[in-house]
Amino acid sequence: MIQIPEGFFAVAWNVIGGAIVASLTIAVQGIRRKVRRRSFRMIFGNDVEDVFYLIYPHFEPPSRDIEFSKPQSRVPRRTSSAINLSALHSTAATRTVNYLAYEIGSNSKAPPRIISDVDADSLMDISFLSIGGHTNHKSVDLFDNEENKFIDFGHESIISKESGDPIVMAESEVDYAIILKISPLDNSKRTWLCCEGLGEWGTSGSAWWLSRNWKLIYKKAKNRSFACITRTRVGSDDSTRMLHLFLSSEDVQRAAHSHNNSR
Repeated sequence: MIQIPEGFFAVAWNVIGGAIVASLTIAVQGIRRKVRRRSFRMIFGNDVEDVFYLIYPHFEPPSRDIEFSKPQSRVPRRTSSAINLSALHSTAATRTVNYLAYEIGSNSKAPPRIISDVDADSLMDISFLSIGGHTNHKSVDLFDNEENKFIDFGHESIISKESGDPIVMAESEVDYAIILKISPLDNSKRTWLCCEGLGEWGTSGSAWWLSRNWKLIYKKAKNRSFACITRTRVGSDDSTRMLHLFLSSEDVQRAAHSHNNSR
């Protein structure tokens, strides 16, 4: 008769128990990844799992007069054509691409396609996140679209799209920015987003905040259109915090009314 060594069953049960725990751990991690990716799609749109564009503002090397030029848009727009970038803004674009490309790639099957606004100029039936506002052709398209019922930029301010009333005004030591998402009027299956600041630190700070805190937006917005206003201390992207989250034009008007009453 075969003698079973003492302690054999204890070892066997430990091995079996370890295998069960490992399997359950892998299963739970898989479920968490699926839940996280589903939440991510609610904010960035379903195309983030397929073809999603991260669009930076194009600029050309400086001339001897340190002037940057942008080719004229190939399509007509209600707003004047996107303006040229300065060298300072180009560093903000680099930081912003770095923050967002990593986060998008980590939460989808494929990394985003990174192209300039000049290359994406005439593309309307796409999903994208554009960097910068009036320096980026696609941001101009987003802000001009009729589905943007939230906010826009005024003269050194962020204003209500509906009434034109200011919500925040520019300050010397801090920078403000807009994170905006809509489903465009004629391409409702697509998702258009942007990160745009009054200055360069607002732009890169809002991208830093979005890449780390998109789940805060998801908890309230789910897959709805939204607009955020963020505040960044100049020179410090990781000082950024969210001031407002708007889910409707009524939310915007309440913030504008509150700002006007506090002046």
